[in-house]
Order: sequence, then structure tokens, then C-alpha cells
Amino acid sequence: MTAFRVCLAALAPVTLWAQGSEYPALKFRSNYLSSYYLSHAPNTTPWWPSWSPDGKWIAVAMYGSIWRVDPRTGAAEELTYNAKLHSSPNWSPDGKWIIYTADDNWNSIQLEIVNTATGEARKLTDDQQVYVDPVFSPDAQRVAYVTTKPAGYLNVHVRSIRNGDWSGPETAVTEDHSFGRPRQYFADHDFHTQPAWLKDGGGFLLVANRDVALGSGNLFRVPLEPDAMKKAKLLLDEQSLYRTRPDVSPDGTRIVYSSTGGASDQFNHLYVLPVSGGQPVKLTFGDYDDFHPRWSPGGEWIAYITNEGGMPQLCLLETYGGRKRRVLIKERKWKRPMGRVHVRIREERTGEATAARITGRAADGKLYAPPEAYVFNARMAAGLQRIFYANGEYTTDAPVGRFEIEAHKGFDYWPAKQQVEVKSGETAEVVLRLKRHVDLTAKGWFNGSTHVHMNYGGNLRNTPEALMLTANAQGMNIVSALVANKDNRILDWQYFQPGGKEHPASNLARRSMLLFGEEDRPPFWGHTFYIGLTDHLISPFFTGYEGTGLDSLYPTNTELFRKARAQGAATGYVHAFGGDSDPLGGKGIGGAKGFAVDVALGTVDALEWSAASRGSLIPLHHAWNNDFPVTPVGGEDSLANMQDNRPVGIIRTYAYLGENFTPGGWVNAIKKGHTFLSSGPVAEFAVNSAMPGDSVRLSGPGPVTVEGKVWSSTPIRLVRVYRDGQVWKDLAIPPHQTEFTFREQAQAARSGWFSLVVESEELPPATRKVYAQAVTNAVRVYVGNGKIRSRESAEYFEEWIRRLRKMINDPALWRSQNEKQRAFADLDAAEKVYQERAGEARAE
Repeated sequence: MTAFRVCLAALAPVTLWAQGSEYPALKFRSNYLSSYYLSHAPNTTPWWPSWSPDGKWIAVAMYGSIWRVDPRTGAAEELTYNAKLHSSPNWSPDGKWIIYTADDNWNSIQLEIVNTATGEARKLTDDQQVYVDPVFSPDAQRVAYVTTKPAGYLNVHVRSIRNGDWSGPETAVTEDHSFGRPRQYFADHDFHTQPAWLKDGGGFLLVANRDVALGSGNLFRVPLEPDAMKKAKLLLDEQSLYRTRPDVSPDGTRIVYSSTGGASDQFNHLYVLPVSGGQPVKLTFGDYDDFHPRWSPGGEWIAYITNEGGMPQLCLLETYGGRKRRVLIKERKWKRPMGRVHVRIREERTGEATAARITGRAADGKLYAPPEAYVFNARMAAGLQRIFYANGEYTTDAPVGRFEIEAHKGFDYWPAKQQVEVKSGETAEVVLRLKRHVDLTAKGWFNGSTHVHMNYGGNLRNTPEALMLTANAQGMNIVSALVANKDNRILDWQYFQPGGKEHPASNLARRSMLLFGEEDRPPFWGHTFYIGLTDHLISPFFTGYEGTGLDSLYPTNTELFRKARAQGAATGYVHAFGGDSDPLGGKGIGGAKGFAVDVALGTVDALEWSAASRGSLIPLHHAWNNDFPVTPVGGEDSLANMQDNRPVGIIRTYAYLGENFTPGGWVNAIKKGHTFLSSGPVAEFAVNSAMPGDSVRLSGPGPVTVEGKVWSSTPIRLVRVYRDGQVWKDLAIPPHQTEFTFREQAQAARSGWFSLVVESEELPPATRKVYAQAVTNAVRVYVGNGKIRSRESAEYFEEWIRRLRKMINDPALWRSQNEKQRAFADLDAAEKVYQERAGEARAE
């Protein structure tokens, strides 16, 4: 199957989402790398434990600083503080120093060190590189760390250190090495991460994806010498995702690490393994994650992080006996003057407390949140922004000086912003009042996301109840949470409700609904959703993963769409195209390669936007030009428990349910096309009073009325009506308008369609290149017995299928000739449909 692997890897995407410009020194960026490995957020609970050599303290990262925690009392003392975000502490074996990382707001990550006796901190590196995972050698004379040197990939270096400063040049222990082709969500070059010294100081453990097709790599033992991977000994062969974090026991005989057991478990737990290799033994259990373990100096305890109960917390496990003890932070002794801010969030019309998304900055430029809040790096359209969710009221510590806070509640409310002055030892009061500027729910339009992942192996343990609080904070009515694979694991499968029912965390009377559907994630054909499955989740959850039992291109999306539709589900392509260019603009095809086949065969209901995109309009309009009923929907693909993620509801679907606020109403609205999608603007659109997804029938040529209204919490840039795939009219908008109404007349001489596209300013700090967008479904107008047909659009998809044939023709891509024949039969049938539509267009 070598030919298969080479071909498929060349076709597969290597990142889930484009990352923007953070950490420019990195040659490869992905959501998983950022969230699981590089992410630095001002966590409100302890993170990354490291024992003091005498066992009396545990160093942790918290609120962007390094703290020492008394594990007996839960008292915490801040040891470091500056403008950067500190993390990854490692205590030197002599107890004199703690080395740690310092993140410069996603520009670089440097190394710093603090003297534990004097509190004096200094820089160890000062450049534009990324340095992570610093760890002292057993004799405290050297430090191993991971760096982007020399060429932007992750390698382990070692450097001598004396008295808190470097005492010699750095030595590269691992070197750049190419896998030979791109990998799923990983670079073509290997990553070498998570070093842990052996007790003799002559080598260490590390995790590397050398010759590994999936995941962050295997656990190896390597000597302390250049190009050490040449002599690496494999200790553990399993699919990992940056959570291994090995640590060698004080007696040097065992390794403790975190694992999903090679994907046998959807959660991470602690295991021990002999240093020489062997069979792992599981230490912890439960429907939650345990990770980042560290032996105590005497070997009697293991400190680790657990998200049992939701938020990540510091925990201790008794090595012999199994007693677990949570170390809750009961007291915080800050290094600098601090005050408090008490925040209340109110809905202006009712005066009631309401949940909201919170961002802001204190006098030091950082975001401060209460201990119960999960702060994360939100991937907003204009770039990363640190946020958390609050349920109506909270109190937080904050440094002395100006404190800015901003609350958002989706697209139907104006943001609320306020500044206060924080004084040492005092509590400042803030009331944020959220004012609604549009209420489409009163007219039967409800908004929700078609694409949320509740848990995805992140630091937070999310629950259905917590997810719906998030949806409430974002002003959303409906969440379609999709069960999906992460590599070989299937996450959240246990929450699926047979019968197509809403999850019990829903409250239909309060217009709050949670449904569990499925995302199928084949790297070649394009990822898809099934919303409204009534009997069972459909497996497999992916195809075409190298080195697995699912390494063929079969089954195709078409085959699985048919099975989903047999259960009554709405089907769709997710995060399909994106950007502003035509998916066929180059020599290949965009992300949803099976789209043309499923449009023709009627097996797909929807095309999902996961970000504002002009390019996605192109294949959608070509489908509409031949009267294929594809529904545009919005789903942000939030990985809702990860440290870096796209917030729930950043782009969403508005669907007309009328009085039928039920799971069936949501699914039917998608199938019938009674939708518009939005990443900001909210719109009404009609042709002769017919809503999106409906049609108008004229006995002969004549006029139609095209009308609508737009609301936006930011200035509107563009209100454009498309007709049959072409711009029909750009409507003149006065400057700085946030509300706009129009009513136009059009002459309908032949059958066709109309659709509305709106663009507005993104939320600050957006630029002219970044925009928020709303896209309505088409309203079709049939004149007499005329059909909606376009030869050009039919030929567009014929070309699509021709390219697709070439891409999948290699027999090595299939397990059998029968598989290939079944797929090509669907291509033949789709091509015939387009040929027929082209012929009908000529007849028109």
C-alpha cells in the first residue's frame, strides 16, 4: 500500500484551521499544536506542576505567573510577574531556581528563570524563536528544552547552566528530519517534544513522530548526543496527542505518563511503564482526563492535573494506596498590589441577570477572570482574543489601575463596555447592561450552530449543561453538538439520544435545545455532518487514515449520506471551502471534494460556512443555477474545551422554525432551506413575501418585489442581491449605518433565483480585509413552465468530476476493485445528471 500512502498524504489537509500569524518562527501551525502544546492563557486554576526538591511546594502556572503552592494547605504565593504570560515551571534539583516559559502574546515564547530565595527573575533567551518544555538535568548543570531552531520545526536542545545563567553553547540533540510527505494535522518534518531526563543524566525520554503517520509520536529513550534519534529506543508505540508528558521516578526505574491507551479510551489517564520498556499499567480511571503527572521527590505521590468536575485542578495521587487528594487553592498571595472587581451583567429590557461572553484588559494588559472561569484563546475572525463566559455575576482579583471589561451576547445585542479604576484592597463595582437591537425569535427565527464539539481532548471537561450555558452566553437557541473522532478516539459518543430527541440538558420552553449528531471526517472527500439521526451513530467515523484499518477511500461520503438520510438526518459538508477564491481556481479541488457528486445525486442537504467566505458562494451559486436545493448554514467548528478554539456561535445558522421549536423543526428547516447564515449581520429577505428556501411562481414574465432589512452591531459595508449567480444590485448604504431597509422591483423574464449577501465590519481590532458576513438561502422564481438551468454551471461541475476521476483513479487507493467501481458508478451517475442539465439549459 506504499503508493496509496504517498498519494493520499499528498491529497490530505495538514491543518484543521489556518492559524494566522502567531509564533512566526514556527514553520508549521495547527489548532492541535497550539491548544495542546504551545498554548499560554492566564489560567485561573493551577497548571503544569513541578515539585520542589524538598517536597514541600509545588510550582504551577496560574494567572500568567509562576506560583508555589503548599499542597497541605492550598496556599499559593506568586513568584514571578511581568508583561508576558508565564508557564511550564521546572524546579532545579538543588532548589535554587525555577526555569519557565514566557509568552509574548503569540509572537514568541522565551525562557526565563527566577531565584527562589530572592525572587529575582531574568531572561535566558531574547529572540523571536519558540522555546518550550524546559527541564533541569538531575545534577542541575544542564537544561533540556524544545526549540524552533534551526529551521522552524521542534527539536530538543541541551545547554549548560550555572548560577541561573547559561555557561556554554547549546547542543542540538535532535535534528530536522522529513517524513517525506504531509501528515494528517502534522508537518512533513518530525517534531521532537516533551524531554524528561533519565536519572543518570546520560540521556532522556522524548516524544517524537519519527516514521509515525498519525499523532504527535511515540515515546523514545535517547542518549545525550547529537542526532540522538539514530540511537533511539522505542519504549511505547501508540497514537499520542501531546499529552504524554513522561516523568522518571526518583529511583530511575519507572516512567509515569498520560495516555488514552492507544485510543482504547476517549479520556487521558495516568500509566506507569518500566524505563526499559514493557507493558503499561493504568493508575487512574474515570470519565474525565488526568494529565501532566510529576513524581514527588520521595516517590510517594504523583502531582497531576485533573478535569474531574470540569475545570482543570491540581491533584495528588498516592503512589501506593491510590488515595487521591485535590489541592484546591484557598489563598492567593500576589506579588503586586491588587484590588477586586465585582461585575454584574444585566439584560437591559428585563433587568435580569444574563450570561455573556467576557473579554477586556486590566492595567497590565492581561485578562483577569474568577477562579471558576475557563479562560481560553478565542480564534476570532480578526485574530486571537482571550475570553471567558460568565453567568450573570462574578468577582475577580485585578491589578491596581484602569480595568476595561466588555460583554457580548451574540449578534442580536449591542456589546456593553465599561472602565473602572481598581484600588489596592478595594472592590470596584461594574454593571454591564446588554441591549437587544433585533429580535427575530419573536418572528419564528431561531439561531444555532450546526457544528460544535463539546469535548475534543482539551483541558476542560465539558458537560451538556455547561455547553448550554455557553450557548446562552452567546445568545444562541440551538446547538448541534457533533460526535466525532480525534485520530482513533470517538469523543462524546455516549451523549447521543436515539429517536432524534433533544438532550435532557435542553429546555424547549425557554427556547434552548441541544442535539447530538455526528461529524464524519474523511481527509480526502471532505468532512460532513449528520444532524437528526434517529437510530444510531454511523460508523466508521473516518476513512483514509494511513496505517489504520480504514486506509481506503471507501466508503465515500455519498454512501454514508444515503445511510444518514435513511435515518431522517439532514446532511451537509462542513468547513468545506473558505477564503475568497474559487475551489476550482487552481489545478485541484477545495476541501469538500465529494460536493459535486452529492449535489447531483441529491444526497447532501447543506453547505456549511465556518468563517466568512466569498469563495464558498461560487460552488453554491453554481448548484442553485441548476436548481439543486443546497442550504447554506453556519457552524463555527468550535472545539469547545480546548485552550485555543473558535468560540461557540462565532458563525451560526438562523432557521425559521415558527412555533415548531423541536429537533424535528430544526432538521426540517435545514432540509427545506429556511435559513440564513451569519458571522455578525442579521437579515430578513423575501421575494414577493416568500422567505429563503421557498419559491415564487409566475404564470408568465412579470415583476417581483425584492425586499429586506439588515441589522448589525458594527457598521454595514455591503448589501448585495445576487440573481442567478451574478451581482444584481449593490444597494447604496450611508456611512456608519448599523440598520438598513430596502425594497426593489425586478423583472422576471425567465426562471431563476435571488439571494442576499451582507458584509459588515468585524469586531475590533478588525481591518478592512476582515469582514463579517450574512448569506441567505435562495428564493426561487419560476416563470411559467421554465426550469432554472445553466449550461456554464453544469459544465463547472463536469470539470469538477473530471478532476476527481484523475485524483482517485489509482487502484492503490482502494482495498478492492469493487470499492472503486461503486465509487465510480456514483461519479458516472452525477456526471450524467450534469450533462442532462446542460442539455436542458440549451433547450431553455
